[in-house]
Order: sequence, then C-alpha cells, then structure tokens
Amino acid sequence: MTDEPGRPLGELRKGEPVRATVTGHQPWGFTARLDAYEPVGASLDMIRRGAEPGVERLARRLPPVGATVDLVVGEVRDWHHEPWMWIDLTAPGPAEE
Repeated sequence: MTDEPGRPLGELRKGEPVRATVTGHQPWGFTARLDAYEPVGASLDMIRRGAEPGVERLARRLPPVGATVDLVVGEVRDWHHEPWMWIDLTAPGPAEE
C-alpha cells in the first residue's frame, strides 16, 4: 500500500473503469472500496443490475471479501450532505475485459 493520496472523487465519471476491493457481501450484492480514489464507499446492486452480462457473471461467482475486481462506474450521485456520495458500480461485459 502506498502513502500517496487517492485521486479526487470529482474525477469519477459514468462508464469509467475502476479497480475495487470487495469490503462486504449484502443480500442485494456487495460493497467495495475504490482502490485509486479518496476513501469512499461504493456498491454493486446485483438485483437491479443483474441482467447486465458482466454483473450476471459476477453473481454466479461472487468475489470474496478482500478480492480486487475490475468494475465500471455506473452512476455517481451526491447525497444531501458532503462528503456522502453514492458510487453505483457495474461490471464490464465480455467485450470490455
């Protein structure tokens, strides 16, 4: 692990590939930490995004907590109070890997 600060969250854009570490499993999917960015929670909702090819593949073989996975930013939404953000992730499809 490096002591360098992460990239600012303001650089995140929909469709951007990101590397993330799985931090927990939930009934609806999993939570993750974006590896190259300032600390922020992120999640992949397998119920809502389950029909997407990359997400469907992840749902069949859920990555263990601590695993590093390649994902794609699905949506970035500011909450009512900073620094809260919602980073909605998805997975690359077969052609994007």
